[in-house]
Amino acid sequence: MPSFLGSVFAIAPLKTDTLKPGQELRDWEQLVSAGGIFTLGFFTPTDTESSTFTSFTLGSAGLRYIGIWSESSSFNPVWVGNPTEPVSDSSGSLSVDTNGVLKITQANASPIMVNQKPVEQLSLAGNFSATLLDSGNFVIRDIGRGGGFSGRVLWQSFDHPTNVLLPGMKIGFNLKTKKEVAVTSWKSNQDPSSGAFRLGLDPSGANQLLVWRHHEIYWSSGILTNNGSSQLTLELSRRYINYEFTFASDKYMKYFSYSVKKTNATVFSSWSLDTLGQITVTNLFRSNTSSTWMSEGSAPCEKDLKNSEAVCITEKPTACRKGSEYFEPRRGYMTNNAYYDDSLTSGLSDCHGSCWRNCSCIAFRSFSNGRCRYWGNGSKFLPYDSFTFNPKIYVLDSEK
Repeated sequence: MPSFLGSVFAIAPLKTDTLKPGQELRDWEQLVSAGGIFTLGFFTPTDTESSTFTSFTLGSAGLRYIGIWSESSSFNPVWVGNPTEPVSDSSGSLSVDTNGVLKITQANASPIMVNQKPVEQLSLAGNFSATLLDSGNFVIRDIGRGGGFSGRVLWQSFDHPTNVLLPGMKIGFNLKTKKEVAVTSWKSNQDPSSGAFRLGLDPSGANQLLVWRHHEIYWSSGILTNNGSSQLTLELSRRYINYEFTFASDKYMKYFSYSVKKTNATVFSSWSLDTLGQITVTNLFRSNTSSTWMSEGSAPCEKDLKNSEAVCITEKPTACRKGSEYFEPRRGYMTNNAYYDDSLTSGLSDCHGSCWRNCSCIAFRSFSNGRCRYWGNGSKFLPYDSFTFNPKIYVLDSEK
């Protein structure tokens, strides 16, 4: 599991959970939820070359995104506010205007809108605030005339998930807009824009979850019951916590959500959809007698892989692939017979699928910009590893 990378001297929590109209959250500043559970700030994804985890750095290096992450597990941001429009440097600043619009201003470029105007007309312009809650939800709430919250939520990040499902977050179908609310994989570990996979509620009405690979069903949970007693195909760990599943409808949404049943430990739980369509369950807990966070999780894989880092993705058998083959990562070079596919893809899984369907393809490399490079029959792999240059190439396993 990658460690959290950060420049401690370069960050400055505001010691508040709230951003008010007229205030700015600059690149080196952070909001922290009241209980210290979640943090909101700017970050840069770093290339770990792992299909499961995304570590990230604070400070000014690389493309900058506004995101939320858990203080108990400082990896895999649970939400990204500008996944398709990063800030190119450290000049970004998050603010909320008097109409309730969250935006990122930046030097020498147009503002980036994180949300649209949450309501047509607020009763009192600017009479609201944006608050990061201990649930991981970032909400814009109305403030009553007496200065307290009226309870009216004008906008919330939980309605706009990225690649992580948190307790209390709802996925399903917005009955007013007729739009799907789903969890979507990142394009790559450096690019949080939408990838090839999405996790959502079965549109047929069945109480089950589905993962789609583009427009085809890739995985299903099987029918679940509201109390969470069914066997979820995904290996949810229940050694220390129990889940409660909710399938329901209200006047706004038909949805699924999950919660963690009360226990004698403090629990942080998340379900993360990775770039290969696997759902990683992370449960971090701390007992009342211990201050140490311990973790347990699973990244289900149906294949029996000899190499734990091999690409675990299910492809349909073809005339030349039986279905048991897999590509394993190796560091080095391939000789000759290389070709590129200049059409942009949705990441590693699409490169894998193209190579799988081409009987002459024996290796590929995926780049963070969505480009793929392939090698055909006759190419040979030459191992080479160094601290300065060690490209990872996925080579077809020869032992079938």
